[in-house]
Amino acid sequence: METSRPISKGNLWLLIAGFTLLTSLPFLVPRLGFLSLVGFVPLFLFERLLTEYRVKHAFWYYYTAFLLFNIATTFWIWFVSPAGAIAALLLNALQMAAIFALFRWGGRILRRKVKDPTLAEALSLCWFILTWLAWEHIYFNIELSWPWLCLGNSFAYNPEMVQWYEDCGAVGGSAWILLCNSIIYLWLTTRDRAWRRWYAIAAPVVVFIPILYSEIRYATYKETDDPMEVVVVQPNIDPFHKYGVTPQAGLDERLVQLLAQEVTPQTRFVVTPETFTYDVDIDNPLLSSPSLRTYAAFLSAHPGTDLLLGALTYRRFFNTYAKPSRSARPGGAGQWVDVYNTALVMDSQQVYGSYVKSKLVPGVEIIPYENVLKFLGPIVQKFGGSSSSYGTQDEMDAIPTSDGSKLGAMICYESVYGDWSRVATKKGARFLAVMTNDGWWGDTPGYRQHFNFARLRAIENRRDVVQAANTGTSGFINQRGDVLAKTGWWVETTLKGTINGNDALTPFVRHGDRVGRCAGYLFLASLLTLLVFAVSGRRSGRGKSASGKS
Repeated sequence: METSRPISKGNLWLLIAGFTLLTSLPFLVPRLGFLSLVGFVPLFLFERLLTEYRVKHAFWYYYTAFLLFNIATTFWIWFVSPAGAIAALLLNALQMAAIFALFRWGGRILRRKVKDPTLAEALSLCWFILTWLAWEHIYFNIELSWPWLCLGNSFAYNPEMVQWYEDCGAVGGSAWILLCNSIIYLWLTTRDRAWRRWYAIAAPVVVFIPILYSEIRYATYKETDDPMEVVVVQPNIDPFHKYGVTPQAGLDERLVQLLAQEVTPQTRFVVTPETFTYDVDIDNPLLSSPSLRTYAAFLSAHPGTDLLLGALTYRRFFNTYAKPSRSARPGGAGQWVDVYNTALVMDSQQVYGSYVKSKLVPGVEIIPYENVLKFLGPIVQKFGGSSSSYGTQDEMDAIPTSDGSKLGAMICYESVYGDWSRVATKKGARFLAVMTNDGWWGDTPGYRQHFNFARLRAIENRRDVVQAANTGTSGFINQRGDVLAKTGWWVETTLKGTINGNDALTPFVRHGDRVGRCAGYLFLASLLTLLVFAVSGRRSGRGKSASGKS
């Protein structure tokens, strides 16, 4: 019921503060993932007040709510680029606010069409859930992508609560969060006694059954006993002063010295962070790179050990004046060059395979939709971004190793993209590695969030995860999402551990983000239905108006 009475703005800001606190704390403080199950309740109460009191300029209120949520959880991107941080925070909040605006629009139509107000409110919340999930699914699959705040990531610090991510992934976690919030809100606010009883029964069922199932799965899950000794290297090179300060030959020698302290005859893999070396011809890596020849010489004394190496690589295209790829840049008369952020697997004899990072950081590694929005390039470069995009490949890959097995490499924030990284597992990867450089953000929640997101990938794929960070946190994670060992912040070190390989495929690996895809189809069907309702309502209104005049 709408009213024209004034409302205390303090009540609105109190609800905005409650939403910000309850939704951001799970990303910032360990063991508080459960708060996300009620985090949207203040926002739904806030929406009810906006509607009942016909608050003017309502959009700016809920845009502010989402902006505060983004700032509280990802303020640390400011330390990379202030201009980029402002753009990312404003645009990400704008998308969330647009979803909320769609939710309010659909709610108004449903309240006009559905006679039972309680049912109308329940349907409008269903519409919100579908819209949000469809957006998350799309957001994982576009170039202008920053899905760090996928709601399902709220449980990165609480993996024992979401072992069922092996079935539906992190977007399934988003669905659970929104469903719990909606039912709890309806239980608290519905005046109809019959509906209220149903919500009183549904709320604990929806909240506690997934948790109980997850705890049982967590307690009973057993890894296949297939041990491999792995050494990760954390070189601790200041990312703002890496290139041009210390010669690459000096970095290579220091890497060999660190490895010599840890590598044993039982060591199967050594893993470095991303872009540890550079200027590597991807088609002739050993011939083109003094760094790779240095590593090969070290590995010759350690037969049976493979190196998973992060490198900036390139590919030259000769005798062509036509641009050979979207990301190619001029390299001289009749030449083009593509540059890649690459993971290579090698031993003392050869490079066995590679994977090119393909989920690129907007503005830093890719100019989104560069060929269509050509004006973006100069703007991004002006504010300190990339002058051109890195090359990519069409899908995630599993990299072959010297013994014929395969591994999956997630480079930098690719470990946020569960539906992308699971393809490596589907193609035969027996374990996963995150190769990253998290020192850009300083000693902030950023690198801790990133490390813990890898725990969700371990559950989705049921693969042990090795993380090698230049600076940040390196460590080992088992298939239940438990942290087996990890390094400290801003220390030069190596870490040795034992992980297990696995060949079994989870439902999520086999089928991908079914929740997001289904939500997308249902969103389109619901949108079409609401548009029909809106048009028919207008025609009906005009008909009544004309009848009254006659």
